[in-house]
Amino acid sequence: MRIKQFLLPASIVIGALLIAAGFPTSPAVVASVDLEKVYRSLDQLKASEARAITLRGDLEKRLAAMTDTVRSMQEDLESFQAGTPAHNEAMSKAILKAGDLSALQNFAKLKMESEQANSVREAYASIRGTCAKVSKEQKIDFIFIDDTVPVITPTNLEGTMQQINGRRMLYSNPALDITDALIERMNSDFRAANPQYVTPAVPTATPAAKPAVAPTTTPPAPTPAAPSKS
Repeated sequence: MRIKQFLLPASIVIGALLIAAGFPTSPAVVASVDLEKVYRSLDQLKASEARAITLRGDLEKRLAAMTDTVRSMQEDLESFQAGTPAHNEAMSKAILKAGDLSALQNFAKLKMESEQANSVREAYASIRGTCAKVSKEQKIDFIFIDDTVPVITPTNLEGTMQQINGRRMLYSNPALDITDALIERMNSDFRAANPQYVTPAVPTATPAAKPAVAPTTTPPAPTPAAPSKS
């Protein structure tokens, strides 16, 4: 009985000290999100992918047109006698145009990679922002990425251990998952801000899995003709 009488005042004192120190005195409210599913389902990313497809098409047209020009210039060289000023001038122009084609190929690849990276980065910022809004509204303290969802890809021992060590959660209660609610909220907000957007009939691929513009093979630059022996 004396022990109970001692513990009760002690617990009250400790609670008062925690409150005074600013420590939380109630259990934290947590939730989890399947980030991969969110990325696959966002209208924001689907709209970005649609823009990327248009950009990719424009770049491919430019590459095709310049490739035809270089090939045509190479074929025209045959109409000039090797070693003549006209031949040398035509060859110089063809070499310069082949260099322009190579530069355009590199630009197209980097441009597509940049667009895809920007889309993913902007989507991540939107996800964080919406999670913050939802957390304030629902009084959630923490939202974790549920990395228990993806399966371990069969590989060697080192690869398997890398996948395991890269995970931080061993179990997540499905009742705490707010993935679908987050997707619905983000898509609703996106459509409200972009009333002209129309959801694609067929879901598009995740930006990270979409290959960049495949470089068009550059025709070999014409080589100077060997001087003829007199």
